[in-house]
Amino acid sequence: MSGRLIGEPTDPTRRAFAPWIVVVLALAVHLWGLYTTSPPDAGALSFPGIDKVAHVVLFAVPTWALLRVVPNQWFALVPMLLHVPVSELVQANVLANRGGEWWDAVAGLVGVAVGWWTVQSQARMEGTPVRGQQE
Repeated sequence: MSGRLIGEPTDPTRRAFAPWIVVVLALAVHLWGLYTTSPPDAGALSFPGIDKVAHVVLFAVPTWALLRVVPNQWFALVPMLLHVPVSELVQANVLANRGGEWWDAVAGLVGVAVGWWTVQSQARMEGTPVRGQQE
C-alpha cells in the first residue's frame, strides 16, 4: 500500500487542481440538470425511466468527484444526501414545467450510493485508503 490518498498528486510539492476542476464541472452539470426548466429531449435515445437514469448519474458523478478530494467522506455524503430531497421539493414547488417525484428521490439516493461505491471499489483495486477513513 502506497499510503497515497485518492486525488493526491504523486508529486507532493504540486497542488492537484485537476480533481477540483472535475468537481466544479460535475456540480455545474448536476445543478443545471436538476434545476433547468427545459431539460433536453433524449429523442431517439429515450426509453421509459430515462429520467431516473439521469437522476442516478446526476448524483453519482458529483458524489464520486467530491469523495476523491474532500478530507473526510462525510463532507461529500451529507450535502449530497441532503440535496436529494431538497432538489425534489424545489422541482415540485418552485420550478415551472418541473415536478418532484418520490422515485426521482430514490434514484438520487441510488446515485449517491453508486458514487460512494465507485470510490470504495477504486480504492480497493488501487490499494489506497479513501479520504476520511481509517486504513
